[in-house]
Amino acid sequence: MQFYEKLIFLFNLTQVTNRMLATELKVDPSLISRLRTGTRGIPRNKEQIKAMSSFFAKRCTTQYQRQALSGMLGIRQALTMKKDLLTEVLYYWLCGETDEVGRFIRTFETLSIEDGDAPPLAETATARAENRAFYGNDGKRAAARAVYQHLLTLKKSYTIYLFSDEDDSWISEDFEFSGSLQKWGLTLCHRGFRFCHIAPPTSQVNMAFDSLLRWLPIYLTRRVTTYVYPRIRDSVHRCTLLVVPGEIAMTSASIAHQQSGGATIITTDNRLTHTYASQFQDYLSLCRPMQNIYTTSEKLMQCFARFLSLNGARIQKVISLSAETAPPEIMTYCIDHIEQPKLKRLGSMYLEEFHLIEESWKKHDFIDIACLASAEDVRSGKVPIILSYGEGPPLYYTPEIYVMHLKNILRILENFENYHFIPIDPRVDKEGTLIVKDGQLALLVRTAQPLTVFEIFQPEIVNLCQEHLLKIADRAGYTGVFRAKVKSQIKERIRELLT
Repeated sequence: MQFYEKLIFLFNLTQVTNRMLATELKVDPSLISRLRTGTRGIPRNKEQIKAMSSFFAKRCTTQYQRQALSGMLGIRQALTMKKDLLTEVLYYWLCGETDEVGRFIRTFETLSIEDGDAPPLAETATARAENRAFYGNDGKRAAARAVYQHLLTLKKSYTIYLFSDEDDSWISEDFEFSGSLQKWGLTLCHRGFRFCHIAPPTSQVNMAFDSLLRWLPIYLTRRVTTYVYPRIRDSVHRCTLLVVPGEIAMTSASIAHQQSGGATIITTDNRLTHTYASQFQDYLSLCRPMQNIYTTSEKLMQCFARFLSLNGARIQKVISLSAETAPPEIMTYCIDHIEQPKLKRLGSMYLEEFHLIEESWKKHDFIDIACLASAEDVRSGKVPIILSYGEGPPLYYTPEIYVMHLKNILRILENFENYHFIPIDPRVDKEGTLIVKDGQLALLVRTAQPLTVFEIFQPEIVNLCQEHLLKIADRAGYTGVFRAKVKSQIKERIRELLT
């Protein structure tokens, strides 16, 4: 679709006028008219496109609008996105780009989990009968409500086994229901339930990230374990299975991309729920972990140690200067000034392994995309030392320590051809930290407290994360003559800090 066609779609969807958008953008209405007719191409001023995106996002509030937008964008999470995230998605769509990875990273970095239960459900369907059938998509939603109501009545908390690879139009076509599912999951987690989830096979990129975004708040409760079947599956026969052994089970089946649900069965028969649970466990035995989430210092140490032990090229984007390029003196400084014993142990381990980090640069490429702070921000004490992140607030660079780090990066650039430093402006780039090891593993680091690492094994997602970082490197101008320019830029920053 051309830019003007996308604009026409948004105008028709929101029923606004040229003058209304012109007022928002503080431009002449004739400019908007030319944009709509295609006589004027996509604006070069990206801020105008961002303003347009915000303008239309504020006006997409009804279920009909969100459904139409979801279908056009190919992103089902558009049904329930908050305004800021929808603005961002519209911006990339209008620019002709897709940024599923960036959208996920920014959501992970800024998401807050609100405690408390979801609003009570009206009594619509119950699971009092031992076996009950529901029909069509409306019926499947009623079945899900009945299961949720049943779980709320239980005096104990259980592990909920869940797998579904059916078409999820039964969720996405109902705006209110789609938003409720996430709240129900959080409510159950807050009540002590856990989820054992087998994720469906990844067939389309946007669907994969839609699923991750839908589950993300529940993942952050750390009460979910997720697995994926690593081999190619039959794509014809689909099913949904939710089971709490000895309590309740919900199941349905469909063919390929069948969107109108058939029969959904709920049972509270004790023997039958245990049979379904056994089927789930048999399938689970063929799966492997899809991702892990770590927040405790011990688990973080194990995660980073495992990551460092993997051979292969590495690419990463970090919010400050990277830990691997810090000289041992900075690690010693952090150990002396932090009060967290576990983080001190992690620092000691880093010092012991420091020579191995540099040895790896002799064999494998390391593309280090890092935020190069301004001299003003360093002097103001606004630039965090990544090495000091842990359970408490981080330490911040002084000009002297920052210069020490920059000089060590210059040393590495001089001595290791496989190391590539790509500086980016932290005032422009707002994404969090993403680290990828040669298509094997991706680490998404949330620096907000508590420090959280999202470890992803799924090959399709890992490869997309790697491609995302390579695009950032390309946009930064990474070329064959880039190395000399970077050295010059670092030396200039050192001069600014020393004057």
